[in-house]
Formats: sequence, C-alpha cells, structure tokens
Amino acid sequence: MSNELKFYLVTDTHHYAFEKLGFAGGYDQKCMNESGAIIDAAFDKFIGQDEIDIVLIAGDLTNNGERESHREFVDKLRRLKAAGKSVYLITATHDYGLREAKDGESDCGRALRNELRGMYNDFGFHEAIAEYKDGLSYVARLQPGYRLLALNDDGNGRSFCGSDDDQLQWVLDQIKSAREDGEYLFAMTHHPVLPPSPVYPVMSKRDMHGGYETVPYLFADAGLQFIFTGHSHMQNIGFLKTPKGNVFCDINTGSLVGYPTPIRRVTLDGEKMTVTTEKIDTFQWDFKGKEPQDYLRDHFDHLLNDIFDSMAYDFEKFAGLAGGFSMERKTAEKLKIPIKLIGKTMQKLTLGKAGRLLFVKRKIDKSVQNMLIKDLVVEIVRNIFSGNEHYSPDTAVYKAVMVLLKRLNPLLKRFVKGSDAIGDIPSFIGSLLYDDTPDTDAVIPVHKVQDPVFSRQ
Repeated sequence: MSNELKFYLVTDTHHYAFEKLGFAGGYDQKCMNESGAIIDAAFDKFIGQDEIDIVLIAGDLTNNGERESHREFVDKLRRLKAAGKSVYLITATHDYGLREAKDGESDCGRALRNELRGMYNDFGFHEAIAEYKDGLSYVARLQPGYRLLALNDDGNGRSFCGSDDDQLQWVLDQIKSAREDGEYLFAMTHHPVLPPSPVYPVMSKRDMHGGYETVPYLFADAGLQFIFTGHSHMQNIGFLKTPKGNVFCDINTGSLVGYPTPIRRVTLDGEKMTVTTEKIDTFQWDFKGKEPQDYLRDHFDHLLNDIFDSMAYDFEKFAGLAGGFSMERKTAEKLKIPIKLIGKTMQKLTLGKAGRLLFVKRKIDKSVQNMLIKDLVVEIVRNIFSGNEHYSPDTAVYKAVMVLLKRLNPLLKRFVKGSDAIGDIPSFIGSLLYDDTPDTDAVIPVHKVQDPVFSRQ
C-alpha cells in the first residue's frame, strides 16, 4: 500500500444551542455555552487548508440530544461539506433522549435514537459499503485501500455501552472482508476500549467499552490494530499486546469543547500511523482579558476547585458535580465520610504540613513544601485530561508525594481493599503523576497480523 491516508479527528463536540435554549448555568469540564464558537473555529481551521479533506467525529455530537442543538450542528457540518470536506461520524449516548417514544411519552425536545440516522445520513452513512442491522454502525471506504469501521457502541443506552455478540461478530466479518479485498481497516467508536488512565475504570467502569477486558484481544487477533475513541475527555494513546503477539492501539481523544481543544491530525500508510495533536488558538468569545487557552484552563480548574470546596462544605453539590468526572452518585455516597474529611483537610494542607504531620517533612524538598495539595491535585487531574503527566520520578513533587504515600500506605490499603484495579497505592498514584508513553504525538508502526481469527472462540 503506497498511498497515504490523511484525516482530522475530533470527538465529544457536545454542541449546545444556548442562544435558543438558554444560557447553561453552573460549571462543567467542557465549555457548553462556548461550544458553538469552538466548533466553528475548528471547522474554519479544516476549511482553511487544502492538504486534508477528511474529518472524523467520534460521537457525543450534542450536549444532551436537544433537537435545536442537532439542527445547528448539522448546519455546521453542511458548511464543512460545502467546502469540499468529507465528514464521517458516529452518534453516542449524549445524542438522544429516549431510544423510542412510547404512547403518551414526551421526548422533552430531545431526539429519539431512531431519528439519528436520518439526521446525519449525509455524513458517512450514505457512503457505507456495509452496515450493521441497527443502521448506526457502518463501514466506509475513505479512499482506495483504506476503510473506516464506524462502530456505534451505545449498547442499551445507559447501563451498558459496547457491542453484543451479534455486533462483535459483524465487526470480525468486516475485518475479514477488508483483508480479503486487500484494504486496510481501522476503527472509530465512542467509549474507550483500553483505559485512558489507570484511574478511569476505578472511578466508573461503566464508561468503558463493554467487555473491555477481552474485546481488544479479540479485535487485535483478528487484525484490527487501531481504534479511535472519545467519551473520557482524556488525551491518551494506549497499547496492548496479545499472547499471540498482535498489537492493539486505542487513541483516546479529549473533548473538542474542553481544555485544551484537542484535534488529532493523522497520516496512515502501509508502514506507520503518525498522530499529532493540534488545538484551537482562538475563537469568537469574551475571554475576560485572558488568552484563549488560559480561559479554557481556568474553566477546567474552576470545576475542580468547586468539587474540592463542595467536598468540604456541600456534599449534595459534590455528588452532582462528580458525575462530570465519571464518579457515580452511589460511589460518592459510599465514600461520603472520607470525602468530607478529605475536602476539609485539603483546604489548607500543603506538602510540608502533611510531611510534618507524618513525621517525614525533612524528606520533602523545601522547593515544594509550600505547595497546596489541593492545587497539586487540580494540576494532576488537568494533566491527565490533557495527556501531559510530566512529574517524573526525579522531580521534587514526585518524590514528595511518594514519601507521603508510603507513610500512609497501611491506612490507605483499608479503603481500597479488594480493588485489583488500584493494587499497590504508591505505584498507582505514581502512574497518575507520570506517564512516559506519548499521548499527544506518536509514530506507531503498522503491525502485520499473521493467521487472523475471525470468529469468537
């Protein structure tokens, strides 16, 4: 395969038609009121260059499936198409309210799931060379030699997101068909197939692609190496190698309408996939005198700080906010007492004070002793979402955190007893502080699969 495929990919556009639906109050990790302006700026960027004519969008197109939001988003997509761009997308759980309306049941102004195919037919579906029976998953030939498997994985709509046995077999059939026709197939779905962060399945396992413990092995051994995902709003490139030696790669991308407005630029040829990450420099909005990226960062941080404040002083508010970071209410309720205690403690606790309380202050470098632990946690979370976990083991911050955790380890073990996902606490937290694998830019060799398996065993 000598020709190159080039495309842009964005996800979780979460468009909200605030001018028609009203200003969205409160705070969210993503920028709801600004979403239209950010999307317009991204589309302007795509239209303004001639090198790439393909745009992929990996689901959660709207805020919560509002019909007005869909109408506006479709208009934005038509502008892209009118400029000569080909758009291929999938829908996800934020794109509809009810799966279908029963007699007398109101849709509350939100699209039904069975309407989505008709709304977005011109953006990938109409070019399908194969479709799954529900009409929302399809395969399209992006250009000669390359196929996209656009996999809708909204499952039953809420409690399970993934694919049932029939859909998994359909995926394997499409991988086989592409191989037999001498074309390269990669995939796009919404929910992460590999954990985008060690903390993600701990906080909300439900938000992973259903069967994520086994599905990537199934895909890899059939010959599917690359899948692009969203939903987590995190920047991450994850890898897995099967016992048969096959490689699977999940390229998880953060929300376009959240910090730092990530856009994946991808080039694929017969030997490698090159992934780079770009962002929006500016968009039409009142930034309150700040630079656009600073405005977005502060918006992100505000929610985190609000979470810490509500942990200490307003638990009901915390339980509502925590859903924005994939903590379910029942998980929050279970941990109510330690959450409130931690919230109050962290209002004034520095690394140095923590070291003094634990009799290890002398082991903490003076350069970081005055750092508020609350501020550090905000930064760590922001780093995870932006794919920049840079506190390596040789930094003063990493060393200070490890000193404190090792002292606290016997106590902390009681709270995570039986959790295989967390395991050794210092090592687990260390993985959140530092990740030496590339999450924003990467050159990934194309793996040659031998003896693929095209059926579930």
